[in-house]
Amino acid sequence: MTVKKIALDVDGVLADVMTAWLDLTNRGRLVPLSISDMDSWDFWLRHGIKKSDFFHQLDSCWRSWESIPPTEPDLADATRLLSDVGDAVDIVTARSPDTNKHVKSWLKRQGVLYTQYVSVPAGWMKSELDYDVFIDDSPVNAEHFIKNGQKMVMYNQPWNASVADYSTKQFVRVSSLKQAVDAVRLLDL
Repeated sequence: MTVKKIALDVDGVLADVMTAWLDLTNRGRLVPLSISDMDSWDFWLRHGIKKSDFFHQLDSCWRSWESIPPTEPDLADATRLLSDVGDAVDIVTARSPDTNKHVKSWLKRQGVLYTQYVSVPAGWMKSELDYDVFIDDSPVNAEHFIKNGQKMVMYNQPWNASVADYSTKQFVRVSSLKQAVDAVRLLDL
C-alpha cells in the first residue's frame, strides 16, 4: 500500500513554540523553567500553572508568530520530501481558532509545503480523521492513534520520552523530519 495522506502536526513538530513559551512564562518567574523541566505532557501542573493559563500563553506566543523558531532548519526541504512520499501532506493541528491565521503566516514564512490546513478542537480528535500516517509529538495523541490501529511517527521531544515504542509496524520515533520521510516509508502500510 502506498501512503496516500500524511497528517503533520505544527506545535512541537514544525514550530518550536515551547522556546517562545519559555521566554514568555519566565518573565514573571523567580525560578525560570527550562526545556529539561518539560519531561511530561502536562509538566506545567508541577510548576503551579493552570491548564487554561498554559494554553492562553501558547495562544499569546502565536499572536507573536514571527518570534517562534522552527524545530529544525530547512522545513521547506523536509516537507517537500514528505510530499514526495505521500499523495497529500496536510497540516493537522489543535490550535485555537483565533491563532490559525498566525500559524498559516508562520508556515508560509518557513516555506512549509502542505495540501490542506485542518484544525480540530482537541488533539485527540486527530485520531478520528482519515490519514495513513500521523507525524506528531503528543503522547496523548499517540495513545489514541495506537488504540485505533493508526500509524504514527513520533517526533522526539522531552515531553514524549516516556512513551513506549509500541509496535514497530505501527509506531516509529524520529529526531528530524528528514528521518520521518524514511520512517513513513518503513511503516507497515
